Amino acid sequence: MAFAKLQEANRPRHVIEGILSSIRDGSLKPGECLPSEAKLAELTGVGRTSVREALAALRLMGVVETRVGDGTYVRAEGAISAELTNGIADAISKSEEALQLQEARAAFECGIVRLVAERWSAATAREFDKLLAKMDKAAKSEGYEDYIRLHRDFHLLLAQATENAIIERTERSFLEFMDHEGWRDMERQFLLPNRAENMKASADEHREIIEALKAGEGAHAVDLAHEHYRRALEGETHE
Repeated sequence: MAFAKLQEANRPRHVIEGILSSIRDGSLKPGECLPSEAKLAELTGVGRTSVREALAALRLMGVVETRVGDGTYVRAEGAISAELTNGIADAISKSEEALQLQEARAAFECGIVRLVAERWSAATAREFDKLLAKMDKAAKSEGYEDYIRLHRDFHLLLAQATENAIIERTERSFLEFMDHEGWRDMERQFLLPNRAENMKASADEHREIIEALKAGEGAHAVDLAHEHYRRALEGETHE
């Protein structure tokens, strides 16, 4: 494939251009699986964070798709037009912003889960049971906008369960950012696509965290939260 060691500053662009070049010259064909993140990092001489940003941008551009537990594939219909190539910088900017927000949320909210475990109460459990029932209902009925709103409510309720006003305010700032149009577009495209199976899997993951908290298994709840964000950061869906 047409990869070379990096000589320029824009690392995600370097990875993207290598992948696009490989698709154009036929060494990467429609439907073919890309090398792993680790292999792409080795081939291009960049870090895995830059590779993840590049793959996120390519997903936004519609060139590749990530299949949960399988890998990242060149889309069968992924023609490389001049218009698409010219959108690289914008896609990189959006994907980098998305990745940074997800990293920040992962660091912050895994800490929230740890604190909630220490302050868990029966009243908190009842609030989450009601909210999770609504999330399940929205997922089953394919009510995407309702599910997104309830998903935001879940994370706010988690912050409120810390009984810490600063944490709650910080969480609200994350949620405000996530309601920006650009983020909502990215969320719909590759973080939590508008499909019943994605919403159902997302609801199940959130329920597992709460069940661990209800069982007094705080460390396990933190591990589940960490895994939840790992999947999002590595391009799997079910935000």
